[in-house]
Amino acid sequence: MADHSLMSFSCPECGGSMVFNPTKGKLQCEYCDSLFTREEVEKFFAEKEQKIGEKDESKGWGEEEESSMRGYNCSSCGAELITDANTAVMRCPYCGNQTVAPVQFSGALRPDYVVPFAFTKKQAIEKYKGYYSGKFLLPKDFIASNQVEEIQGVYVPFWLFNGTADAEGEYEAYDKHDEGNYEITEYYKVDRKGRIGFTNVPTDASVRMADDLMDSIEPYKFDKLEKFTTAYLPGFMAEKFDVKLEDELDRAGSRVKESVKKKLHNTIKHSGFSTKHEKIDVNFNDTKYALLPVWLLTTNWNGKKWTFAMNGQTGKFIGDLPVSKLKLTLISVATFIASFIIFSMIWSVS
Repeated sequence: MADHSLMSFSCPECGGSMVFNPTKGKLQCEYCDSLFTREEVEKFFAEKEQKIGEKDESKGWGEEEESSMRGYNCSSCGAELITDANTAVMRCPYCGNQTVAPVQFSGALRPDYVVPFAFTKKQAIEKYKGYYSGKFLLPKDFIASNQVEEIQGVYVPFWLFNGTADAEGEYEAYDKHDEGNYEITEYYKVDRKGRIGFTNVPTDASVRMADDLMDSIEPYKFDKLEKFTTAYLPGFMAEKFDVKLEDELDRAGSRVKESVKKKLHNTIKHSGFSTKHEKIDVNFNDTKYALLPVWLLTTNWNGKKWTFAMNGQTGKFIGDLPVSKLKLTLISVATFIASFIIFSMIWSVS
């Protein structure tokens, strides 16, 4: 299962708690502002890190965190979160609920990789403001009632699939061109067959995280994957995965097939074509478990929950915004009047 975490590392200089600073790419003490690299932190906590077992569902991400971490279940949506022992109340990043009940943390499969956050909370808030700025149809009171400060950084669990795809297709292509007063259409039989490899095809492993929302903030730069270490987690939450790998095979396969299909079609250099036969077989040979950074904002307005997400690595922001019915009506009326006036002018001229 996967984990949410706001871990507590003690500063080697003053003993204060440290958090990961996305802009500096280092852990920073909240009291003396000392900065430490991931390697330095791992050296400081080497003895505790040695206690981390290999992949074992009976163990957590690292036994070194047991004393500073607490598990919580959101009483509203059931999300399993992990935060530090000093946090008594927190807001659930999925449903916005503030009432959470402490539960026994049972441990989790240790992730293989992590993509560190590259944007701070302040930068994420600015991205959010820029996202809705200038939207004429947005209701004014939506902005007035927004609690922007509630945006939270969450490491979301993902499965990353690697493998190959064998593809074959038969198509009828055509080209059109003019010859004098005639349009000539030439037809061609096109066959395609081959194998293509794929790496790091992602599917989110959280039941509560909407798949379309996570798909929309892609892509991630997977060449920036880092070997998992708890040093990247302080200051953020991380979620336990609750979607098993085998349950994501079909979805990952569908994503691969769509990509392969596009590549096949892009090789057909004609005016157009129709598909006669197409077959794509996906073969998975390796799967990794990773935590990817997401700035998540959930807000309630007018009796409805509105969820926004930002790619914590690239800054891509996505989410549905409400539309003012009054403004939409005014635009429709204005468009109708303008069309009527233009039609009347044309009619009078004729």
